[in-house]
Amino acid sequence: MKVYINIDKPDDSNSTFPKVMIESDILYGSITKTVRLNRSQLDPVHGGLVNLWETLFSKGRGSRTKLSFTDNRPALVMIEGLPIALERRKGRYFLNGKSESLNTICNALARVTFKAIRVKDSVTLMRTLSSTLQLPEDAKYCLENRLPFHFYDGFTKIDVRLNVQQISNKTLAVEISDGVWGELKISDITSFCNFFYRNRKTGKFQYMGVKRLYEFLIGSKPTDSQFYLMKEFLKQNRQQDIVEKRALELLSELDQQYDRLKLINNENGSPDCLFVKGKHYDWMITDNQFKSDIQMVSTYVFQPVHSEGLPDVWDWKGPICIDNMSKGSSLGDQFAGRAMALLNDNMTIQIVNTIKRYITSPPNTNRIDWNEMLRVRKQDI
Repeated sequence: MKVYINIDKPDDSNSTFPKVMIESDILYGSITKTVRLNRSQLDPVHGGLVNLWETLFSKGRGSRTKLSFTDNRPALVMIEGLPIALERRKGRYFLNGKSESLNTICNALARVTFKAIRVKDSVTLMRTLSSTLQLPEDAKYCLENRLPFHFYDGFTKIDVRLNVQQISNKTLAVEISDGVWGELKISDITSFCNFFYRNRKTGKFQYMGVKRLYEFLIGSKPTDSQFYLMKEFLKQNRQQDIVEKRALELLSELDQQYDRLKLINNENGSPDCLFVKGKHYDWMITDNQFKSDIQMVSTYVFQPVHSEGLPDVWDWKGPICIDNMSKGSSLGDQFAGRAMALLNDNMTIQIVNTIKRYITSPPNTNRIDWNEMLRVRKQDI
């Protein structure tokens, strides 16, 4: 049976990418299936594709489209021109004869599916599959974003991120205290992330505390002094502190790199207002007092304000509703993301529908100079 996959584009166009065909004798259900964006993930498109494959592998009755496996009997699944052998034996899944976790398989097939939007030949798709399987998706995530972990200090939950280095094809090194590195098998990464990143109450790492983590990675129990030093080290690596610091550094670098950006910080050194000279219009981004995961900043555009019987007065119009595609971005990241988009406002206006109704003047009609911009503050709005 052939199933055609429609994948939503991550913008306001309400359109989809070109269809991808999946074919297999064990595939049953609807002829077309639409992949919705998973905004809880860092990459909503990839997250939606992973959800698709998890649904196809599901044994439950919640989906009308699924892969109907017969145990101990290999099945061929085609993603466009790429044949992939899938098998289920005693509750374990095998991809091209190699045992893999279901999470690894779904992430690998999601990568191939997205690649197949524009590439149809089997050789290129096989290279994508092979490179994805060389290192599990969770291991890549931890190498890029540090290893997630949390513990409780009294009744306070503390989320931290730990430095990770790959030291072999099978092992990662994790810094758990100042200058103290332990070893974590790559094969354990998915189970570790399931509890500490996805909040799934399963696996051998569930409810693992500081002492158990030390013993698992180092191989011996910590002394009282080692336990104390480790806890203090972990507190200095709080996830939110690391994310905000990195985001603010990025924002400061952008301010220095682009002469069309001007950043104004508040008395605490946090970003308060960012002016952007786009290719067509002038913009102002401010810290939003009423924060949400997907919109922590407010965006304004310099436009004429119409009053009946009075001449037009140019002022900042907004706030414009511009949401992040995924949740969890820090304040600094949202400032930087809006700034990079608005530097090329000629393109952004076309793909973000909420901006268009605030634009009433032709491009470059009345551009404000920097000195006038800098006299405007958040409290003036």
